[in-house]
Amino acid sequence: MLIGLLSVGLLAACGQETVSDKPKEEIEQTTGSEEKEIKEAEVKFDLTGEASYPVYDDIMDETNVSYFAEITNTGEVPIDVTDANVTFTDKDGTVIGTSDSSNVWASPHVVEPGKKAYLSTDATIDGTVDTYGKGELTLAPVEAIDAVEELPIEGNTGKVDKYIYINGKVTNTTNQDTNYVTIAAGIYGKDGKFVGSTYGQIDTLLKPDASVGFESNAFEIPYENIPPEFDYEVLAYTYPSYGIDE
Repeated sequence: MLIGLLSVGLLAACGQETVSDKPKEEIEQTTGSEEKEIKEAEVKFDLTGEASYPVYDDIMDETNVSYFAEITNTGEVPIDVTDANVTFTDKDGTVIGTSDSSNVWASPHVVEPGKKAYLSTDATIDGTVDTYGKGELTLAPVEAIDAVEELPIEGNTGKVDKYIYINGKVTNTTNQDTNYVTIAAGIYGKDGKFVGSTYGQIDTLLKPDASVGFESNAFEIPYENIPPEFDYEVLAYTYPSYGIDE
């Protein structure tokens, strides 16, 4: 009788199992791929502006190029854009220089859905101003872990004194101290064409509700490429997760 009961129990347990033709490893790989596709579908961006400028340095006898980009987060989640690289090519498509992530400035580097970020870099290239072709951005955004908070700006002005300068005052509207605020401004011609961006940083202690003046600049945009009249959009961000060192 005991043997009979064990047999019935085993048959009942087997009857509750779902049998698959696929090996266990293949099932796990398939499930993982589906989850990866869903995650990647949420991380999206558009390159909404791009500009670069080659300049010959007669003192160093070399050609330098500056690169600027405007990206917009078109996805559903905040993205981290620190993994950015720029490849420079001549008019024939030959690679004449690169700039890796350690030399690409991004503000903010965490971009909320529907928001913009400005990226910039510069490099020395193996070519001349006449043979320079273009800069190509390679961006590998991931879902952000860090937090970011936009701060209000007032009294901002834009001026040209050989270079473009954007000045203003930013207020810490968070409920904690911060010593890391990035400032960036997108520069546009009156026709709306993206010209480049400025960059600035505040690394002094800023208490909640306190304000401080700032200056951001774009030394890398040659004077001859600055429109006689231009518009700009300036953004300030802080990163609450960074905190203050105790």
